[in-house]
Order: sequence, then C-alpha cells, then structure tokens
Amino acid sequence: MSGRGRGAVLPDQGWVPRQRLTVTAEVCTVLFIEESGSLSKVFDFTTIPVGVELQRWLAAAFARATGPRSGVKRMATANSYFRWARRFASVLAAAQPVPLRPQEITGAHMAAYRLTLTPAGFRDGMIKMRKLVRGDGVVPQEAQRALCAGRLAPRQLPPMPAYTESERQQILTAARGEVRRARDRILAAREVLECFRRGELEEGSARWEVGEALDALDRTGNVPRMPCGQVPPRVLRAGGMRGLLPMLCLNRYEAAAFAVLLVDLTGENFGTLAEWPALHFRPDGGQGEAKVALVEGCKPRRGPSREHMVTAIEDLPAGLAALVEGEIEEERRLFRSPLRLYQLLLDLTALARKHGGLSGAFCYVSGTGGEGIWRSNMTSGHVGEWAVRRGFPRAPKGVMQAEAAAAARERGRPSVNVLRLRQTALERRRRPVAHAASTLRDYYLRRSPQVLEDSRRVVRQALDAEVAKARKAMEIPVFPRHLTDRAVHEPDAVAAEMGVDTATLPHILAGEQDTVLAACVDHHQGPLSPPGQACDLSFLYCLRCPNARALPHHLPAQLAAHDHLTALRTDLDVHEWQARYAETAARLTDLLNHYSAPERDAARHRIGQVERARVAALIAGELDLR
Repeated sequence: MSGRGRGAVLPDQGWVPRQRLTVTAEVCTVLFIEESGSLSKVFDFTTIPVGVELQRWLAAAFARATGPRSGVKRMATANSYFRWARRFASVLAAAQPVPLRPQEITGAHMAAYRLTLTPAGFRDGMIKMRKLVRGDGVVPQEAQRALCAGRLAPRQLPPMPAYTESERQQILTAARGEVRRARDRILAAREVLECFRRGELEEGSARWEVGEALDALDRTGNVPRMPCGQVPPRVLRAGGMRGLLPMLCLNRYEAAAFAVLLVDLTGENFGTLAEWPALHFRPDGGQGEAKVALVEGCKPRRGPSREHMVTAIEDLPAGLAALVEGEIEEERRLFRSPLRLYQLLLDLTALARKHGGLSGAFCYVSGTGGEGIWRSNMTSGHVGEWAVRRGFPRAPKGVMQAEAAAAARERGRPSVNVLRLRQTALERRRRPVAHAASTLRDYYLRRSPQVLEDSRRVVRQALDAEVAKARKAMEIPVFPRHLTDRAVHEPDAVAAEMGVDTATLPHILAGEQDTVLAACVDHHQGPLSPPGQACDLSFLYCLRCPNARALPHHLPAQLAAHDHLTALRTDLDVHEWQARYAETAARLTDLLNHYSAPERDAARHRIGQVERARVAALIAGELDLR
C-alpha cells in the first residue's frame, strides 16, 4: 500500500513542497518534486535488495539529503543520490553476514563501499554517501568515521575557454539581428492593429483582414472562428494561427537571442536569468527615465538560505550615451544596456503573459493553437536550436572543451554554448556575479586557459623584474678601457661618471687603492663599519660593496678567482659550496659578462703566479683579519 505525502500547497504563491516521505509497514517511498513544479518522481526504496528497516533508513536519509532545506533542486541530482544509495545497499546485501538494521553497519561495510567506486566516480560517490549519512543518529559512530576518514582530492575542473572577441562579436551580431527583426515585426503588426481600431483601414482589404485577426488575438488570445470552431477563410488569408501568433509575440528562437545578449551583458547564469520574472521594482518609484530595476532571482546552488537574491539590472551609463548622436546611439544603448533590453523583452512578451497566465520575462508563443501555445520554459536547448538555425555549428554535448572550441574556430564560426558565454562575460568583467570572489578566482578563472596564460605572463614579468633588480643590486660598476683613457684629458668628467672625486681618480687608475678583485673608493667608509674606521670585511665582500669599482686591469684576478671557485665545486660537498661560494661565483660571472670573449682570453694569458697565489689566499681566508 502506498500513501500520499502530507502538506498543502500555499495558495497564490506558486510554491510546491519539493519532497514527501511516505513510510508504512510495507511501503517506503519518497516523492520528489522539483522546485519549479515541472518534474516529479516517486523513488521506491522497496526495490532495494535489503531488509525493511534498512529500506526505511535509506529512505529517511534520502529525504533528509534532498529535502527543502538542502541544496538539491533538480531531478538529476535526486537521481544521483538514489543511485548511490542503491550502490551502498548492494554492498550491504553482499556482506556476510547481511546487516538487517542500520545499527549493524560497520566500518568494514564502508570500506567495502569505497572499493566498489571507480576512480572517475569516487569523488561523487563519497560526497553523496557522506551527505546521506551525515547527521544520522542511527548508524554507529565507528562506521561514520570510517566513511568520512580522509580528505577527498579537489575536483579537477575541465578547461573552459572563453570566446575570442571575434567569436563573441559573431554571436552577438547574430543575436542583435534576431532581436531587431522581432521588434520591427511586432511593432509593424501593432501599427496595423492600431490603424484597424481607429477605422483607418478599408473594410475587406488585406490589411483590414490582418487587423481584424490581430484585434481578436490581442483581446482573446485566439483568432476569429466560425461557430463550428474552424478558422474562417479571411483569417487563413491573413496567415492563420501559424502566421498571426508570431506577429504580436516572440517565438522561442527570438527569446533565446534575448537570453544570449543578457548573459553577455550581465554575466548571470543562464538558468537564473531564464527564470527572471516580469514583475520588478524600480527604486525611483517609476518617476522619469528608468535607471535601474530590481529583479528577484533564484540560484539554488547558493544554498537554501541564500538561493533567493535580488539582481540589479542597470541602464547604460550616461557618459557612453554621448559618444554618438541620433538613432544610431539609441540602437547602441539598447543593445548595450541590460535594463533597456529587459524592458524591450517585457514589451514584446506581454501578450503571452496576458493570455497564458504566465509571470516570467522570457515568454514566447509556440504551436498553432489549442492549449499550451503560451510558454515560458526557456532552456539552453533553445539557444542551441537558435544557433544552428543561424548558421553556427552544433555544440557538442556536455562542457565545451578546448579541443572542440579550436575545431569550431577552424570551421569559421564558433559553437554557441551558454556556459562559455558566461565564462566570457566573467573574464571580461573580472568581478564576481552572484557568487563569492573566491568562486570567481578558484572556479571560473582557474579553468580558463587564457586567464592561466595571462597569469603566468604577469607572474613571469614580475619575477623577471625582481631578478633584474636583484642583478642590478648585486653588480658593482664596471668601467671599460676607453673611459680610463679619457681620464688623461677629461678627469672631471670621468671622475663624475665613476662617482669619485677628482683627487681620488688618479689613485684608483694607478692601482693604489686596489683590493684583490676591485678598487676601493674609500676604505674608511665601509658599509658595515663605523664612519672613519677602516673596513675589516673580507676582500670577497668587495664584490657587493657600493665603494667598489671594477677596472680592466682587475680582469685577470677576477678570472683567476672564478676558475678557482669552479675547481672547488668538484671537490667540496654541493651544499657546502652553495652556502659558502655560490653568491660570490654568481657575482664574478656577472662581472666577466661585461667583457667580450677576446678580452677575457687576452686577460687569461696575463694571469701569473702572483695573481693565482693571491686569489688562493683570499679564498682560503688567509687575507682576512683574525
């Protein structure tokens, strides 16, 4: 026996309880109804091959996981929960001994359930089962801990390439053309209707017959009919139901074109946008030209406490309106203003709401007569049908992958996919729309190949800039031979370029202020010594000192030091060499790179025993103060 779920439909609110739980001595079923009320299904847990108590427990867990306070809003998600519940029940049925009550479920049963999951379905199967068991006071804690132990690997997001600007403009141009043609057709039909009502049309003429049929259609939602119910010949000459219905209302393809434009302009989810109501609120009280309209939307994935939200649909900023004058600017504002486009949509779909008893913004006419010709169930499939009719290739099922996007580009026109439309809008805006900033960053932008490439480029540029700064900071000034030769005739200018006074310049050029690897401007102004006191740092520190100056006659000693450190690298432990000599070797390499290969070869021939001995003593620490 089965019973009906309890609960009443609230009058005049369009609300339907989304699930019922019916438990009797013999039957355990759950009635799930989508929040929209369009789909419903009875999930019968008596078909699961376990005992009655386990059936009841699974039904109760399913009802709790998919109930009104959960985030489950769609039939596909409810089916997924039921499928994983059956999988777990099959594991229990195969156990030895078979548990008869939920209190008998153990950690071994949970481990056996884990083993039945494939790598592709492991994450979803574990998440669904954890939600079924979470908050359950019947299953032993030991079994719950075994199920919830360990963290699940993060979800691997498939790439979602945004449309290029060229592809985007192809789609938007086609959508704008669709909207323009629909607007002009309906406005022309309304003009004929107004002329008929004012008596300006000649009775019996073709325009009069069209006006008469449109008048009846506008007032009653149907064309004039004979007493037997058939359409009279004059109405057939005017186009019949098939020709007259679209004259005063949008069809589903034109409504889809509006949706494409609004997704691009607002960045909203297509599913959320398609459910927008016609009823909205204007903060200005309806006085003057509308600047913003507040529309109540619903985004179930935000959770039961945050799914209902208010979306501000704004007009185009006044500054942009001054770019062009006249009628062209009006068209520009229409197709770049979410509010104006929304208002036009409401205007062109008013007839469907009037006679169909509908409340949504995306209403359209479908069929040629009878019941159900006025509809508002806008889906992404309508967008796909519109795109194919306008010459775009059919999009593959599922998420548009990078390979499919590249193949579509090769065909000259992109496939139209509402997910990619929103992805493109979010990438252009770079600010969250009906989600958190972390969601924009970690979900939408992270799965975009272009954003990842841009991010890598920005990071690379920043790192290169820091490396360049570090290299500049680690270098000591190197002065070529032609500069030292000029010192004989232009001592003041050369001294200024070297950053020393004129009196010190001859001593530096003569080598009187040389350390081992460079010349020192003033050893009484050391970077780490008190002013006036002689510097007591190792001569190796000269390679990073602001007082150091490198001249051509220092090159042999620098080459000898670099060769000595390179030889030490093969003899010392790698970590010890890195800690003691890696920075010095890098600074010497930078110094040597200031000279050409012939200059380095010539200097290498000038290395004598004195230079080698002095460099060896320096690196061994024999020249340091003790």
